Amino acid sequence: MEVKAAFEEACAALKGDRRRTYELFDGLFQMDQKALFMNPEKNLSEDEVSRLRLAVEKMARGMPMAYALKQAYFYGEAFYVDERVLIPRYDTERSVESILRLAPRATHILEIGTGSGCVAITLGRLYPRAIIDASDISSDALNVAEINRKKHGASNVYLIQSDLFSSVEGTYDVIYSNPPYITADEMRELDESVALYEPHLALEGGEDGLDFYRKIVEDAPRFLNPGGWLVFEIGAKQRKDIEKLLKDHDFSAIGSEIDFSGLDRVVFGRLENV
Repeated sequence: MEVKAAFEEACAALKGDRRRTYELFDGLFQMDQKALFMNPEKNLSEDEVSRLRLAVEKMARGMPMAYALKQAYFYGEAFYVDERVLIPRYDTERSVESILRLAPRATHILEIGTGSGCVAITLGRLYPRAIIDASDISSDALNVAEINRKKHGASNVYLIQSDLFSSVEGTYDVIYSNPPYITADEMRELDESVALYEPHLALEGGEDGLDFYRKIVEDAPRFLNPGGWLVFEIGAKQRKDIEKLLKDHDFSAIGSEIDFSGLDRVVFGRLENV
């Protein structure tokens, strides 16, 4: 089948959404819009057509494209994803940038709730001399993270199955977490593509969305080096509540960062030197 015909077939199945169809071709065949325009008569193999139709069928049922392709990009690198983990979001890159700015010489970093491992593996690449521990309560998530750890050759990233700090040992210069923070009301109003496909274990943050922040803030001082940083990704309406949590537990230099849409996205605080 020629590329042009395959594109039009896929586009029709996706209700005429040409932008998503271009993204699909780029993800499946590394053919961007320019390449499609320049090579409309190029033939796809039978295997390529089958892969395309299978992905389109899944997306037409509401599956997010990342799951259909089993791939998502984070910080410029491709990561394997499936329904066992959340799809990496572009705005989470703000967390990586905050860590780099706050602790450029960190040698021991912990991520709580690593999911696909995209943040921990990215930090492993940006801090090649550091040890990056990445924990998750879900063995399914850790299986995905291990796929990505091997794919990216992240030899300085170590995976730990742990319920928050339960199996964590040692102390860290930075503890980072993007914990579940969706409130009970928000869970009932989730977009269908999220509600049906993304793991609720990684989404539900309790009645007010702050359950995991409270637990982490309370226990983090035992695992932070003096002067170490606790860094969170947050929901857009949670900045003041989490800043107060940090203040109430004697963290200093409390601050925040906005994401690429101008919404509150990162909150951080430093453990006082004691």
